[in-house]
Amino acid sequence: MYKIRPYSKSSINNIIQNYTFFYLFTSFLFLSNSILYSKSVYHKQINNQEIEFELDTYYTSLDYYLPLTKTPIPYFDDENEINIYNKLIASPAPRYMVFELSAYPMPCFGAFVKKNLLHFYNEMNVSDSFNIVKSVSAGFEEPYAISIFLGNVISFKPKDTKNMEGKGYLGLLLSGGNYNIKDNELISGNWIESEIKLKGDKTVNDDKMSWSFRVGSKFHNNIYIKDALYFSLRRDRTDFSNTKSILKNSNFEYTMDVDIKEGNIMRHFFLVGKKFPYSKKKIVFSIATGFVWEGSAKYTGKLARTNDEKNFQILVRPNVEF
Repeated sequence: MYKIRPYSKSSINNIIQNYTFFYLFTSFLFLSNSILYSKSVYHKQINNQEIEFELDTYYTSLDYYLPLTKTPIPYFDDENEINIYNKLIASPAPRYMVFELSAYPMPCFGAFVKKNLLHFYNEMNVSDSFNIVKSVSAGFEEPYAISIFLGNVISFKPKDTKNMEGKGYLGLLLSGGNYNIKDNELISGNWIESEIKLKGDKTVNDDKMSWSFRVGSKFHNNIYIKDALYFSLRRDRTDFSNTKSILKNSNFEYTMDVDIKEGNIMRHFFLVGKKFPYSKKKIVFSIATGFVWEGSAKYTGKLARTNDEKNFQILVRPNVEF
């Protein structure tokens, strides 16, 4: 049973003040400028090869696109979401290799706060299953990764345009790293994962759409972290032209991890949100809520949790997109 801690009036005021400070601070760092919202801030094309740098609150990456044929990345002009998926699935033959360095700012920020501002971190405990810092930083279980992608790529950006950008991918992704994140703490240990991924990001004027459908496996050399099979869905969309549509102004994410050896479910990550676009100012207000549940079998030995209540974490993520 998850209990809310008893608070005095002054303690509640401190929590509100700390939450306000934390939210405004992270907003200033990551969300206050539209260039930091799933945005390509650098793009260079050399013959058929491309280099691209993207900044995002949860996923920042540097990518190098190497074509396996003489054909440049094809441009696909279709606003229908289903047609985009069909286009990628209909052309599964590997035509590109992509090398990527990625980092995850918010999960790293959560680990930084817990390590260096522990008192502040503890003050963010609203209940045994709800820590504000952990709530906004949960997601990726590692701080960074090195990846190689082999598959098909399409572009949503016509030449010499600034109001459209994005790419779609379908193929095999191999990733690795040497650190993990557990309860906002960095845990040493090499890991490698392989997955089949259908992914993309598309921006047209101020309308945005991103998606990621993945199935794969992850292996650790840290004996206290179980190897896993996983299945993941993520979709995020903003449409200023149809502000009343729930489907076109919402986000959803779900990931399930299963123990490779025993077949037991070890982790659920669930997040669903609603967006409220304000078309006159091109501002989007959003609220997302969900949870992370990790079974006791996910971590063993010295990493095993002694308190079952720590297995469950409530997620609440208000946001403003400019």
